[in-house]
Amino acid sequence: MRGNVYLCGPPGAGKTSVAPLLAALRAGEAVDVDALIESEDGRPIARIVDEDGEPAFRERERATIAALAQRTNLVVALGAGALEFEENRRAVDASGIAVFLDASLETCEERTAKQNGARPLLRRPGALARLHAARRPHYLDAAIRVVADVEQPAGVARAIEARLQEWDSRDDVRLVHVNTRKPYDVVIGANAVRDLPRHVRPGEGGRIAVIADERLSSIVRIVEAAYQSAGFTVTTTPVRADEALKSLDGLEMLYRALVEARVDRRGLIVGVGGGTISDALGFAAATFQRGVPYVAVPTTLLAAVDAAIGGKTAINLPSGKNLVGTVTQPAHVAIAPSALDGLDERDRLSGYGEMLKYGLALDAALYRNLRENERAIIADPANALGEIARCVELKAQIVAADEEDRAGTRAVLNFGHTVGHAIEKVAGYGALRHGEAVIVGMRAALAISAACGTLDEATRADADAHLAALPVPDSWRDLDANAIVEATHSDKKRHAGGTQYVLIDAIGSAHLHDGVRDDDVRAALKGIGIS
Repeated sequence: MRGNVYLCGPPGAGKTSVAPLLAALRAGEAVDVDALIESEDGRPIARIVDEDGEPAFRERERATIAALAQRTNLVVALGAGALEFEENRRAVDASGIAVFLDASLETCEERTAKQNGARPLLRRPGALARLHAARRPHYLDAAIRVVADVEQPAGVARAIEARLQEWDSRDDVRLVHVNTRKPYDVVIGANAVRDLPRHVRPGEGGRIAVIADERLSSIVRIVEAAYQSAGFTVTTTPVRADEALKSLDGLEMLYRALVEARVDRRGLIVGVGGGTISDALGFAAATFQRGVPYVAVPTTLLAAVDAAIGGKTAINLPSGKNLVGTVTQPAHVAIAPSALDGLDERDRLSGYGEMLKYGLALDAALYRNLRENERAIIADPANALGEIARCVELKAQIVAADEEDRAGTRAVLNFGHTVGHAIEKVAGYGALRHGEAVIVGMRAALAISAACGTLDEATRADADAHLAALPVPDSWRDLDANAIVEATHSDKKRHAGGTQYVLIDAIGSAHLHDGVRDDDVRAALKGIGIS
């Protein structure tokens, strides 16, 4: 059963012309919302607005879109202003996919110039320019964007269908079972978020609290729509997802949000965001009312392959990072390509660096795949669903074997992190993304592995050249080596005998090593360009 395709865009973008052509390609039915309203009312839109007022028209529009959302396999041409309204956005997100026909202001002015009076909101001078700019942020939330300036409607329809086929091919669902004391699933696929109610629901009478990074909107609406359409009460609280959230004050704010959402142990807490959300909200969920089930919807590649998996939660104290926390597994994790669409290049590189860690330390075949497909993965993480799933599988296996991080097994996940964390600290948190620092830290770990005689020089040189070519900002080269070495002494893996390092003896084969000296670290840092 196919969901609907909703065409959005400014007046003159070509939605009405493209809809029937696209419907023919998809063996579906085309519906123009404005035309449907006119047919049912008997008056043109301009008269409805003039005689009844815009609010009355918008109510008809809302009811029409809500009714269409109950049907399937439609290609719907939305009115240009429909997505300004939250209820319409929810209906679209819950029942299909939005496609933005992106036409320039000049194109829209040319196409609407002969329609004087037919579009009541464009009668005033400059109205089209104002609406074109004001509505664009809502259009950009669409899952697919197609430029509609040059192509004729048939060409635009073909371009949309190609993108939709590509999108449909992404719905290759991967499921990873994490066999901890309280087992849970990680679902990876295009509909992983839309299908949340199929996998995890609150208990009878339970409510849902969604806590989301305030910079996100589209994926949050999908979460809300999924649970609301399943009949559950949802309260959403946007938060600023920075390090301040991982503080005692931030924790109190999260607790207050959960109280206001009237969530109890029958309910669910859904976190939408990156690693900061996983750390802070995961801890809040683990401790609020002695534990409320937590669902993770990671929106960064780094969180998808690392922070959201394994149950580590934490907040900071003035004396250090992640000093207060728990190991509390989530109830479910949903990873969808659409949730990762908004990442900038550095965020994508950061997540890719963490993926390389899994390959270098645990899986040579994964490392080869990552290198072979590197450009496509960094350009769009949706190209890496198989590799993301493999990273999750590797972490799931290790977490199941050492859930509480006490046996030492889980420590191999820290390849590159001892020096990487030290670089982050010395550079100042935020100067480098976490995964960027780990890329540099892995270069140091490779050098230490070779110096300690566990890794042959040819393998080290090849892997180092690969990591060195990645576009990590150069600011780390100006750091002081002695300061970095000193910072490694505060690593969480330090014990009475010194700092424990994760080294490798071959690609995909890591081990713990207690015999690394400070001079070994200095030499490795010098070798990669830090003195």
